[in-house]
Amino acid sequence: MASIDARRLDVPSLGARPTSPVLAAVRWTAGFIVRKPLGAFGGFILIVTILTAVFAPEIARYPYDQVHLSDILSAPSTHYFFGTDENGRDIFSRVVWGAQVTVTVGLGSVLLTALLSSAIGIASGYFGGKLDIAAQRVVDIWMAFPPLFLLLTVVAIFGTNGGGILGIGRGPSFGPNIRGMAIIVSLAVILSAGASRIIRSAVLTVTASQYMEAGKVLGASDLRLMLRYVLPNVFPIIIVLSTLQLGVAVLAEATISFLGFGIPPPFPTWGQMLSGRARDLGPGHPWIVIFPGLAIFLAVYGFNMLGDALRDVLDPRMRGAR
Repeated sequence: MASIDARRLDVPSLGARPTSPVLAAVRWTAGFIVRKPLGAFGGFILIVTILTAVFAPEIARYPYDQVHLSDILSAPSTHYFFGTDENGRDIFSRVVWGAQVTVTVGLGSVLLTALLSSAIGIASGYFGGKLDIAAQRVVDIWMAFPPLFLLLTVVAIFGTNGGGILGIGRGPSFGPNIRGMAIIVSLAVILSAGASRIIRSAVLTVTASQYMEAGKVLGASDLRLMLRYVLPNVFPIIIVLSTLQLGVAVLAEATISFLGFGIPPPFPTWGQMLSGRARDLGPGHPWIVIFPGLAIFLAVYGFNMLGDALRDVLDPRMRGAR
């Protein structure tokens, strides 16, 4: 009788050792860097932004509101890396401190968006029927409003530092004078509509599979089926959506800060640094607008590249894309 070769059957031999999770993660990361260099660059930008936000007090050369009256509108130099603004404040330090707002608002809104969109999309796609119809009509209305108009309206109502019509826009302080909970919630509400529609489509595909029918026949509860089978199958899509929306959230926060509805002064944000007198002084003193604008550009570009690369890697329909 011919012997059976375990290697030909893809069956691990008895002496084979399981792959270490750490080693598997290192191999996956190395492969990701080789296949998706722009995505790896985006991941590097994300890590640098987070580290800058965490260690801002150590990285910044001066407090964000320290004024140097003798060095107003100084050009970039070894003393002031990015120069100073019209009030004599070090722009490099303010850009570093502004990373806290980018990380807090960006990651906070994306995490809340993932929770809201997942709950709506999974419940709507799994249960279907009247619940699905009602939920999707609400989503249709939700998506009908212009995003920027809706964002400005919500922020104006709730405020960003206890102001606004209702005056309840306070939240956990992630830095001096940062009260960004209203912005985080507003962005999450706006971004959740479109994301829930995409997640619902993926859930409909999963619920139509045979193993879901088998689970229902065997008497598995709805909660078990959603947590055990539906959520793991749509989780890669949630990760990709969250990464892509990170750039959108950063750009949206910069936009409302530029318009004067963001985190209130004196704490700096990148969008706020481009508004006010910077628009008038920019032509003659370009460093005032170049460096905050460059920070926004690199963050949004890097996050979008990371999201595109993760979509190519994690989405089965995009496997093999370059």
